[in-house]
Amino acid sequence: MNKASILIIIFIFFCSCNEFINYKEVEIIINEKHPFEEISNKDLWYNISYTDGFGQIKNCHLVKNKKKLKLLVRKGQPIFICAKALDKYSPIGGVILADEKRVVLKYEEGKMVEFLQNLYIQNSEAVSSINYNLLLDVSKKKGLLESFNELILARDIICGNLCEASLYKNDKISVSIEQAIEGYWVSENPDEGCFFISDSDYYRVKLSLSTGKYFYINIEKGYQMVIIVDSKSRKYFIKIERVPFELL
Repeated sequence: MNKASILIIIFIFFCSCNEFINYKEVEIIINEKHPFEEISNKDLWYNISYTDGFGQIKNCHLVKNKKKLKLLVRKGQPIFICAKALDKYSPIGGVILADEKRVVLKYEEGKMVEFLQNLYIQNSEAVSSINYNLLLDVSKKKGLLESFNELILARDIICGNLCEASLYKNDKISVSIEQAIEGYWVSENPDEGCFFISDSDYYRVKLSLSTGKYFYINIEKGYQMVIIVDSKSRKYFIKIERVPFELL
């Protein structure tokens, strides 16, 4: 090997080392079972999405039966992390801050972290500069972790005007469930619980929902209900379909 080749190898080695010191290994942990895992008694695979510190979102998979994952992430940047069962159901979320090297994802933070991930693609600098813990505390205090107005909050974050008034309650509308498939329908969101429909003594079920997409499953009958709500127009759409085979 000639001298030039050796110098090239040394140069590449030092560049790699220099790049590596800008990263740290973090552990992602899922302690909570998804409601659909509980009702079906099945372990599901998860899609993990996280901000890369450069304005993009990266993805990887966590196979079923596994609830921990180690990632190499950029230092000096908050890393917003979400996990979705089967890559479609309600997210669990968490944030790696400062020198932290471990995060336990939580359902109560899922919607907020997913919202911040989506905003991160548009303006990573604005999202990375927010005080996440303060935002989380205020959201909890106002009871708005699940029903905040995303347009108002996004506007104030991007404009650098984030304050308590940025968390504005999202309108909810009454959604009538008139499908006559009897049994218990369980929500993907732990706080929403379930409702019961009886064919023999049928009655209309009404839910109060804000803008978004919601999933409910009737595991006994093998059906899934998808509800899409637009509270601004006060309209909603309901679709009944078979549950994914992973839940059967």
